[in-house]
Amino acid sequence: MEFIIFSFQRALVELICSFFVASWTGVVKYHGPRPSMRPKQVFVANHTSMIDFIILEQMTAFAVIMQKHPGWVGLLQSTILESVGCIWFNRSEAKDREIVTRKLREHSQGADNNPLLIFPEGTCVNNQYSVMFKKGAFELGCTVCPIAIKYNKIFVDAFWNSRKQSFTMHLLQLMTSWAVVCDVWYLEPQNLRPGETPIEFAERIRDIISVRAGLKKVPWDGYLKYSRPSPKHRERK
Repeated sequence: MEFIIFSFQRALVELICSFFVASWTGVVKYHGPRPSMRPKQVFVANHTSMIDFIILEQMTAFAVIMQKHPGWVGLLQSTILESVGCIWFNRSEAKDREIVTRKLREHSQGADNNPLLIFPEGTCVNNQYSVMFKKGAFELGCTVCPIAIKYNKIFVDAFWNSRKQSFTMHLLQLMTSWAVVCDVWYLEPQNLRPGETPIEFAERIRDIISVRAGLKKVPWDGYLKYSRPSPKHRERK
């Protein structure tokens, strides 16, 4: 009975995400084998918008790590998405980071848990560049499965600038465009090499994703957009 409920929840989340993609007239081409449920593996992808999660979720009910949001998005998080094991955090609360790290380790060890999806850039980037990956996903002792996402701007720019536009307005922009066109590549799983640090492992995965998606690597921390650079830093630039 528990398995039937679990399968129903997975199918429901995938169906809801499919409705969202259809509302944008999404034209999504998936390349490579569909992710499977296995213990000790984590999926990582480049990040352009919260719709990355929706596009991936319509094919596989991932458990994603995501910032808590207010309004109707928060309602979806606390009701529907919690059913697939998603993990929420508050960016401003240091204690949350310790709790999230523990939850990630516990989730990745469970044989029956939904595949874990992490966006290691930690913020939305404009799909032309890739910024530094946070090392958290790469020190779990898991196999890392890279996913590369590339949007075609022929009809609309899928980048969500959260500082200039609410997610609701972002969705309306996508829904009133002709189509959202993108490619998704499920790439070859990778493991930590002997003598390789988690930071080096993260950079190697970023290389793989950047090459496949045609992104330019830059040595920037994505969190810089949440703070004003110091005068000294601006002068050096």
